[in-house]
Amino acid sequence: MENVFARMSAEIDDYDIIVIGHLKWNRYFGEDQSNPPRGDPSTCTSTLVRGAQRDGTPFRLLVDPTLRHTPADFYFDLNRRTGLREGDITHCFCTHQHADHCKAMNYFPAAEWLAAPATVDELRNASNVDAARVRPVQGEFLAGVVAVALPGHTRSLHGVAFVHGGKRIVAASDSVMTKHHYRHETTEYTKDPDTAARTIRWLKAESDIVIAGHDGMIVNWQRGDAPCE
Repeated sequence: MENVFARMSAEIDDYDIIVIGHLKWNRYFGEDQSNPPRGDPSTCTSTLVRGAQRDGTPFRLLVDPTLRHTPADFYFDLNRRTGLREGDITHCFCTHQHADHCKAMNYFPAAEWLAAPATVDELRNASNVDAARVRPVQGEFLAGVVAVALPGHTRSLHGVAFVHGGKRIVAASDSVMTKHHYRHETTEYTKDPDTAARTIRWLKAESDIVIAGHDGMIVNWQRGDAPCE
């Protein structure tokens, strides 16, 4: 896999985790998917990335706005974490086609909706989002923000990579579901566990901080020590 950090044109201004997601069941808690203890659906981790385009225009990007009981619940989380309101969000990025990661883009009708081209193709078969509204993007699609392929959980999954304070950070979505999956180099619902494991090993080798898809931040104290394939 490529070194996406080497070709970034800028650092971002700031980032915040708006919602820390959860899994409705977690094998590392000794739970079983046939009887999920936390109901359906899971919530995913939502990350806000703030920066400015080369012409100075500010952007506020939400990566994977997650489903809440009502849109107002998400707006409250956004406001309590950042002071921002619904209309302040300029862009939403969907990492993959699963409903808990894409459906809540509908909470932000005034924002521009973005996804990698392969994810846009997947969304055409989904009923959760109007795929015609989603603009395909790749590479550095906002200044200092790069869409990076992280296959394994799904073939088309793309996370978002950026640098802040000199630290290499990836909002990795379900390529890393929780810190336990990161540790064991696994994911759920995959048909390709070998690719999923290679993706996590790449993240261990290249990232200082990983934001998990259904957990908080994972700090990699030994970046570069993990094998990179």
